[in-house]
Amino acid sequence: MKHYSDYDLERALFNLPLEEAPANLRASILAQTIYRQTLPVKPWEVWLMGGCVAMIAWFLLMILRGGFGPVVSGLDVMGAAILEVVSQPATLLWIALGGASAMWLSQLTPVIAPARQGPVRR
Repeated sequence: MKHYSDYDLERALFNLPLEEAPANLRASILAQTIYRQTLPVKPWEVWLMGGCVAMIAWFLLMILRGGFGPVVSGLDVMGAAILEVVSQPATLLWIALGGASAMWLSQLTPVIAPARQGPVRR
């Protein structure tokens, strides 16, 4: 095993025959990174639309597998279970407390004025 000095390694690296970079490399990198056009839709809209498409596909699959009757009875059972859970007094209390605290916090949030712009005098 040979041990080379830093000078020898740097000299060997600089003597390597390298290809010249394309003329517009920097401009194309900037165009694809910081100067890239923004997307016409927001990420939450993509998630919402994807969720809607998934629910529609699931609903259609359920209809095709067993007809419309089992789907309606299944949705009726799920709706009754959700209504039973939500209509309990403790659950209603926690929902009311959560909504009230959200409203209270949204009304009490102070608006902080932006800092004064300009030179700082000392």
